[in-house]
Amino acid sequence: MSLPEGLGWLDELPEEWEWPPELDAPTSFPEINLAIRILSCDYVGYRVLIALGRYISENASYMMWVAKVKGSGATAKDVAILGHIQLEQARRIYEAWRAFEELDRLDAPNEVVGERRSVAGDALAAVLTERCGHAGSS
Repeated sequence: MSLPEGLGWLDELPEEWEWPPELDAPTSFPEINLAIRILSCDYVGYRVLIALGRYISENASYMMWVAKVKGSGATAKDVAILGHIQLEQARRIYEAWRAFEELDRLDAPNEVVGERRSVAGDALAAVLTERCGHAGSS
């Protein structure tokens, strides 16, 4: 099926990632539900908590900025690209979280699990921090 005239640019956008159903609750905002899951984990360190706090704040700032861009007469393509950027960053955060969370199922000595959690926690904090560095730029 072809797109209406003037919307061919939609085919140029990368494949869109969809939030997993597990993040449909307790709120209607999957990024907040992911933050709640991370906060609910007993094993995340302070570095992850600090980065997560920044992510929550910066994500809200980014979404406010996107709303402002939408209202300023930006093209639909510009708005779609901004949405894709946010979604791609959210995907990377989710994947880093899943890698951290899956260590709960690791059958290894506590020392090994602890070391791997430390590495995965550093990776999660890095992805959260990277996300914060790009939000709200204009």
